[in-house]
Amino acid sequence: MKKSFVLLFLLISFNLSAFAWDDAGHKISTYIAWQRMSPDVREKAVKILLSAPEDSDLSVFYLQDSRSEAAKKRELFMLASTWADIVRDRKFDVRYKKYHKGNWHYADTFWQTNNGKFEELQGFEEGGQATVKLYEFDKMMRDPAVSDADKAIALAWILHLGGDIHQPLHTSARVTELEPKGDQGGNLFSLTPEGTPREKSENLHWYWDSITGRNIPRKNDACDTDYLLPIADAMMKKYPFAKVQSKLALGNFDEWQKESFAFNPTDVFSSDLKRYEMPSEKYKKNALRVSQQQLTLAGYRMGEMLNQIFAGNGMASNKNTAGEVCRIIRRVQYPVTKPRSAENSQKMEIGLLNLCPSGIAARPMYSFMSNGKVTMREYDVEKVFKTEQEAREYAARNGITDISF
Repeated sequence: MKKSFVLLFLLISFNLSAFAWDDAGHKISTYIAWQRMSPDVREKAVKILLSAPEDSDLSVFYLQDSRSEAAKKRELFMLASTWADIVRDRKFDVRYKKYHKGNWHYADTFWQTNNGKFEELQGFEEGGQATVKLYEFDKMMRDPAVSDADKAIALAWILHLGGDIHQPLHTSARVTELEPKGDQGGNLFSLTPEGTPREKSENLHWYWDSITGRNIPRKNDACDTDYLLPIADAMMKKYPFAKVQSKLALGNFDEWQKESFAFNPTDVFSSDLKRYEMPSEKYKKNALRVSQQQLTLAGYRMGEMLNQIFAGNGMASNKNTAGEVCRIIRRVQYPVTKPRSAENSQKMEIGLLNLCPSGIAARPMYSFMSNGKVTMREYDVEKVFKTEQEAREYAARNGITDISF
């Protein structure tokens, strides 16, 4: 048994998938982030990406074709999230040596099951640098002394690592008798029979990376706009921003890692998962559910994080490019529910409202008195306050002047 495992280890080690999400997953999260970002923040992000160092090849993703500027900017932003994987290509030796950083893509917690119970382990040397680097790049993006060229690289890494850390297996190193130093995020957990040729073998890590395509295959070579955007829009509808805004934990990347890791002892290494066997349809559907939840949350977090970074005052601009007031504070019915019942009721809550939502608005048209005029607007609830005092203090810190309870 030990001999066969050593052989399996060697075979898999040459074909490890160190990616977190495939390109579809990363692009979905960054599209969701783009939808959360205000128009001026989008422009600032694109400007920085176009300032990337020439040897990074990052700015070449802005294609000179006949599509609209809006589409090209969105695509540049989405593609930037995959740049940290693109630079893995050893054929481009200079770029590879300068920009590829293998241990930045994960932040592992080492663990095992002992008598069926989860047990966290200490004393392992290499657990990855994803959270450390997210803190570093967040600080760089907020520092006016850092050049736009350096910020372009930092932004590309934020978009990538922000997605990586929401893939549960990029936070996990499971220790077993067969993997005493950890399973490298499920890369050493084979789902194909022993002896399967390396080029045909498949492991648990890649299974989760590619879960979107396994459940929703791309048809007729559809472009990303036709394939990915409807998937992302459906995910935002299923997991609306208002339902998760209280758990964004912006800037707390350790919390992001901890939250993602929690799926490993339960949903990833569930009781029905078996080594050398492909997971069941039930497992695949649950993996899609967890992944879509995580991809959506990653997008919301990155979008709001960039709103904070580029606004420089803790939130996105209170006005849109047309000069219209976007953020106001009002008492509204919250949360939005489907059929109202004793178990599913609405309350009047004080909320920070965005009257200029960049994505699909969570609320229908509603009339607001703003600047002495009645206006009909859709809106998102970005934050709920417990008291009027809390709302007034937040407004004072963030320059919000249109307040009415």
